[in-house]
Amino acid sequence: MLVVGVSVGFPTSGKPVVSLVVLEGGRGDPVFVESCEIKTAEKEVFEQIIDLGRKFHSKLSGLKPEAVVLRIADIPTRASRAAGPRHRLMIEGALAYVCNEQKVQNVALCTGREVGIELGMSKADAQACGERLDAKHPEAASAGIVALPSES
Repeated sequence: MLVVGVSVGFPTSGKPVVSLVVLEGGRGDPVFVESCEIKTAEKEVFEQIIDLGRKFHSKLSGLKPEAVVLRIADIPTRASRAAGPRHRLMIEGALAYVCNEQKVQNVALCTGREVGIELGMSKADAQACGERLDAKHPEAASAGIVALPSES
């Protein structure tokens, strides 16, 4: 079973980066297949969303995963007027739409806390599991583990 974990981040460049980690195997013994980043050179928010969506569409077309887990923004502890969180939510929505367009059978949206709960551990422990699979993209890796089958 091929699964993809996805997360959106804003590194120091300030431009959004979509991280993908492809996994196989089971939750108890996930196997790293590959990872990549999708970036955009666009300056306007709307254009960035469109560009990232198109590139994600192309990547999913080639992978044909059975499941995708989008690691979405955690619920903030206090209100903020910062543009970054809203921008991230718009990108995550576009990525979810692409999954629907690609007819991915199993799509889940999970916050970091929900990833931990789904894996039966804390958010920090789930992040550590993801880091062991892919140190550069731990959020996407831990999200991908959620889609892997549990050993019975």
